Amino acid sequence: MGATTLREALPTRRVEAWKYSDLRAALRDVALPDRPAPADGDVIVALAGDVETIVVGAGERRVITERFAGEGLDARASRIEVGPGASVERIVIQTGGGAPLSSCAVRLAEGARFAQVTLALGARLARLETTVSVEGAGAAVELAGAYLVGEGRHADLTTRVEHRAAGSTTMQLVKGVARPGGRGVFQGKIVVAEGAQKTDARQTHRALLLGEGAEIDAKPELEIYADDVQCAHGNTIGALDEAALFYLRSRGLPLAQARALLIEAFVLDSLPAWLDAAPHGEIHAAIDQWLRAAP
Repeated sequence: MGATTLREALPTRRVEAWKYSDLRAALRDVALPDRPAPADGDVIVALAGDVETIVVGAGERRVITERFAGEGLDARASRIEVGPGASVERIVIQTGGGAPLSSCAVRLAEGARFAQVTLALGARLARLETTVSVEGAGAAVELAGAYLVGEGRHADLTTRVEHRAAGSTTMQLVKGVARPGGRGVFQGKIVVAEGAQKTDARQTHRALLLGEGAEIDAKPELEIYADDVQCAHGNTIGALDEAALFYLRSRGLPLAQARALLIEAFVLDSLPAWLDAAPHGEIHAAIDQWLRAAP
């Protein structure tokens, strides 16, 4: 038998980590690089072909912005090493409708900080993966994100944070909105290893379904092997608040405008305080454009 090809290695929903996102089906008609299947199973890295490595030295601050705006296959892989006391802020904005795929692995040293905000508007299949390994005591992780998907668009935000050192924190808030025919996916896992005492980890996912035929799959997880920790996760999926909608309409707002205002306020609440004015404005504009598009 011949070696497994890259296309044959693409995951389907039978693979647990991809149970909500069938990559093989999404790339059925897309030309793939002529490469062998990945030995470690990381298909995004294999599709990307190489891994960008970013090293942030002790005490430095770095801002990284990535935009996915194309209509074809756009696979990227990166590794970020954050030194003692250093800080990295990563901004990811996905608007293109092709197949944007991202795999980012981060390692944090003692007292380091990694903060990320992600906006995904979905695509044929958009999958944005972030893995953080907390290696040093007192490190901090802040993950914020939002996805808005309409008909024919699929957005998958998948994260994994592993706490391997004591006294570290993770704060995660992801919000999503799906119109009929759109599909959003949130998979978030926080692992607290044995010995990672005094960990404080909080994970929250909230989403809105805007009509029949909208779909959201959420899988928040905690895996804890230490006994002196504060960890919690929450997940809510529902519809727009009818009472709030009635209030806005009673003040003379048309239905479409009232709905847009409620959705905008819901999503913008996920944007973190550390986000500077320029990227905040860019994300706000992308959200506003999505709201103005025909449902």
